[in-house]
Amino acid sequence: MPELPDLEVMREGLDRRLVGREILAANAYSPSILKTASIPLEELVGERFAAVSRRGKHLILTCRDDLHVVVHLMLAGRLVIARGATEPTKATAFGLAFDDGSELRIVENGGIKLAKVYLVGDPIDVPAIASLGVEPLSEMFTVAYLKERLVGLRRQLKGLITDQRVIAGIGTAYADEILFEARLSPIRYASALTDEEIERLHRAIMEVLRRGIEEIRSRSDGVLLAEGSRDFMRVYKRTGQPCPVCGGRIAEIRYAQKRTYYCPNCQSKGRAIPDRRSWMKR
Repeated sequence: MPELPDLEVMREGLDRRLVGREILAANAYSPSILKTASIPLEELVGERFAAVSRRGKHLILTCRDDLHVVVHLMLAGRLVIARGATEPTKATAFGLAFDDGSELRIVENGGIKLAKVYLVGDPIDVPAIASLGVEPLSEMFTVAYLKERLVGLRRQLKGLITDQRVIAGIGTAYADEILFEARLSPIRYASALTDEEIERLHRAIMEVLRRGIEEIRSRSDGVLLAEGSRDFMRVYKRTGQPCPVCGGRIAEIRYAQKRTYYCPNCQSKGRAIPDRRSWMKR
């Protein structure tokens, strides 16, 4: 699933390419992708996008103050700008055709279709947006805010910083990178953090996300990077490889189809975190 840095670069690319273009046609090739019915798709025909913004993991394409297209790519959705007379494939779920001959498409491979499109008068009408926490690169994301949300909570750090109701836009990959940067264990309880550790976590969140945006921006043109292009990630999907800080081996734990990557030396005082797969076998 694309996270804040990916989506921020995609937002920039879409803003350059789509703003000002007239929409000639709008198609839900997979009807289930459209999650609203009060505004018909035909309402978009003849409109032009005035701006492209992002809230959490949602992209917001604004035509006017009372008409917005909100996109959530979920696990496997991809945005593609098709040129010319390229026919939609079976994986194409949604498309907007423009006056320059291009078409913005949402492509979703695989059998499970989870991507979502909303046509709304106000982005806050999308339930997931209404419940979002602060943007971690905004002025509202202060050490005081983070401390307020952490103090007294007996919740593990990775689960907490990927909770969209607390911080918007962070997913599992960047959570691993953030906790490595902060030298904090992913299973550490928020209630056990010192003031200095909270400040360290706050700083790591902003530094890792900003670094991710810059890296992706330098490697792409507003498209989603392939997994192999993410060599700037220092622990994510690097099981068994040397830690870039201490030289020890990056470790991995799995539970409920989710994986966490970390350095035992840098984050858990040299001790491997028990893999919950082994607990489930008992």
